[in-house]
Amino acid sequence: MDLVNLSAEPVGKLHSWIPRELEAEVIVFLPDACPGKSPLPTGTAVLTRQKDWRKFAVSDCGCGMRLLRSTVLPSELDLARWDRIADILRSNKGGLGDLGGGNHFLDALEPYDDGPLHFLIHTGSRNESGHVDDLVDDPARFDAEFDRVVGWAADNRATIHDAISSVFGKVDLVLDLPHNTYQLLDDGAAIIRKGSVHVAPGDLSILPSHMSGDVVLVRATNRVAKILNSISHGTGRTMSRGDCKPLADSFDFTGLRKRIMIPTGVNDCSLRTDGPFAYRDLDECMALIDDYVEPVTRFGVIGYMGHL
Repeated sequence: MDLVNLSAEPVGKLHSWIPRELEAEVIVFLPDACPGKSPLPTGTAVLTRQKDWRKFAVSDCGCGMRLLRSTVLPSELDLARWDRIADILRSNKGGLGDLGGGNHFLDALEPYDDGPLHFLIHTGSRNESGHVDDLVDDPARFDAEFDRVVGWAADNRATIHDAISSVFGKVDLVLDLPHNTYQLLDDGAAIIRKGSVHVAPGDLSILPSHMSGDVVLVRATNRVAKILNSISHGTGRTMSRGDCKPLADSFDFTGLRKRIMIPTGVNDCSLRTDGPFAYRDLDECMALIDDYVEPVTRFGVIGYMGHL
């Protein structure tokens, strides 16, 4: 097995995260690599010829990010309209347009180059993803259901896009990229991407850090082909949700709310496991993959919405 380590973690720790039943030819660990509830660690891309590989491709299938460009200035973001979007998304709970919980979010972004207000949506397939779990031993049905769920997740982000348009007027799609997917190759192998985006040289992708940290639009270089045409979907957690409590107890959430706009009704207690202290810095992440991507546009977060 060829292990490519682009994370800041020691190789020994990475080996401990690999499922024992996995038979892989190549595993790429990206800067956002961390263990989770899914079979594969987040922030990985895996090349395998294992017949039963589908059991490693489950969990939040089709989750991804959608970047939008508006026609208004960042200074036109106000709490009244931010609250209106939050209310629409709350009313969508359980259906299309449900932002969900955990680290899923909607950000309002201000470009450093004085461009218009942008929005970044990060959400997935909600409960739809669980429908593939019982089909791992039936490839044809698994693949069909997986494709449906990935489509549902894209529709979910598109419905949130529509909610933003209804409040801020026309907003244009810049990109929409899932990061929990698989790819069947012509020679019978499969690439499983868990928390990693499929990109070819020249493709754009988006890389956020945390709720008050910078976000960067990047373009893949030719070298991305050497890492299974995969790149990070974020900077990654530096600690588990359980380990966040001591830092959350002393974190200045009042100061956070002065720096970024958070909708009415989102309490500090709901942000405790996803605060800025839980995630890696953007520049630290970029330094690990600087041969594989080049920055295009950098943004500051001026509005955050999550845990609705």
